[in-house]
Amino acid sequence: MKYLLLLFLTFSAVFANIQEKELVKKIDNLEKPLYTPFVENYILNELKLLRDENRNLKIQIHESLAKKEVEISNNVINYATSTINNMFYIIATASSILVIIGWTSIKDVNEKIKHMIDEKTSKTINEYEGRMAQFEKSLAQRAKQVKENAQEIELMNTIHSLWLRASQDSTPSGKIEAYDEILELRPDDVEAIAYKADAVLDLGEANWSLNLTNQALLIDDNYSNAYYQRAKAFAVLNQEENAIHDLEKAIELNEDYSSEIENDEEFNEIAKLERVQSLISQKAQV
Repeated sequence: MKYLLLLFLTFSAVFANIQEKELVKKIDNLEKPLYTPFVENYILNELKLLRDENRNLKIQIHESLAKKEVEISNNVINYATSTINNMFYIIATASSILVIIGWTSIKDVNEKIKHMIDEKTSKTINEYEGRMAQFEKSLAQRAKQVKENAQEIELMNTIHSLWLRASQDSTPSGKIEAYDEILELRPDDVEAIAYKADAVLDLGEANWSLNLTNQALLIDDNYSNAYYQRAKAFAVLNQEENAIHDLEKAIELNEDYSSEIENDEEFNEIAKLERVQSLISQKAQV
């Protein structure tokens, strides 16, 4: 029994060693990275910022409303008190003047006092109406801003779900469909255009991919991924000089692309050139 157990343990150790060697061999022979980074973290950060901004705006509106209500109440009380005091002084002064100059007609006194009170009241009402109109206008602008922020958050949620769908889809056609839906919502989204160009290139449509990258660079001529994807399209179309030029521009904007050249099969032919080798070695030097 002991010999059988010893034989079994020996066999298990040999089998595990063979599996480990096969796994190491597979890892050494990998030609592409096991994953492709996407922009989920960037989108989630943008979404969080929009939500925080919307929440802060709501808090500011509520605080502003409460403050304005208190200010209005205080001003109404102050104006009412001032108006009553002013009317009292006006009546007293007018009565004294009338007595002095000999106006004995109570009817004339009442009419003049009523006219002065009406004039003062109308002036106060008009002033408050102007202030309230301005306050309502400010509230309308705030409400419009809150509505726009809510729409932007909803749009960001939709776009985020489309990016997730594209990242999980393993077929180029499925990715292209997701990118097209993103571009329907945001036609100038250079990131979606560049990733669509990459998916189109996987279908063997190099000219289509080239047109898409040109479109992306018209929108943003400093977007490094668009230069990198266009370099891949040029390489497939055997335009080596254009491909190398775009690789240099892409690495100038983002040096991380120098480590990606050897992993993309589109660059297999030009990767042997001296200029391309110098670009690849830039990452190691840094």
